[in-house]
Amino acid sequence: MTRVAACAVALLLVGGWAAAALADEAKAPINAALLLNMLAPTSESRDAAFDRAMKEPSPRQILPEGQVQPDGSVRYGSTVVTVRNPCPPGTVHYEPPPLPGRFRK
Repeated sequence: MTRVAACAVALLLVGGWAAAALADEAKAPINAALLLNMLAPTSESRDAAFDRAMKEPSPRQILPEGQVQPDGSVRYGSTVVTVRNPCPPGTVHYEPPPLPGRFRK
């Protein structure tokens, strides 16, 4: 009989504590701004980001002049520029047009 009474008292205490906790939570309104602030990722402050950027080494300087490659292309850092002539010598588009009244050979 004492076990039953002890369990009943324990249940009443836990039930009373749970009711008080539910009543306390019901008092605090939950709005969207509060929820979004809780779920938002944290970011470092502007001053901390500036200090961290000042301590990091600067990026490698890329020289403005290009390096000519054996195939005629030019390398600027990691970028390669290739210029090709679409009309090589000896084609119709490369030669100047004939003068009026003269025939092409």
